[in-house]
Amino acid sequence: MAITADYEKRINSLHELDTKHTTELTNAKAEIDQLRIDVSNGTKRVYVNAKCPKPEANTSESGSNESSARLSEAVEQDYWRLREMIVENEKQTLYLQNYINTECLAN
Repeated sequence: MAITADYEKRINSLHELDTKHTTELTNAKAEIDQLRIDVSNGTKRVYVNAKCPKPEANTSESGSNESSARLSEAVEQDYWRLREMIVENEKQTLYLQNYINTECLAN
């Protein structure tokens, strides 16, 4: 019966590990989604360190046509997808490291 108790303990440990990391991933994705919404409605901004060529000066204009640089819609969507992928990869790596430490190295 000791094998069954040990097996059950390992299964419960893995279930807790899975639940923990799934919750962390879900929370991280929700945070990214909320940030995306905030940027979309103007509550927050995404700042990109970019170099933009200065337009040639026209002495008759006072610069009223200047506007801030913006990402194209496609680039903005790529940015959000990359953030999601980074978080997914980070959480998967942490899960696998914990799994290895719990299951492979502890036994």
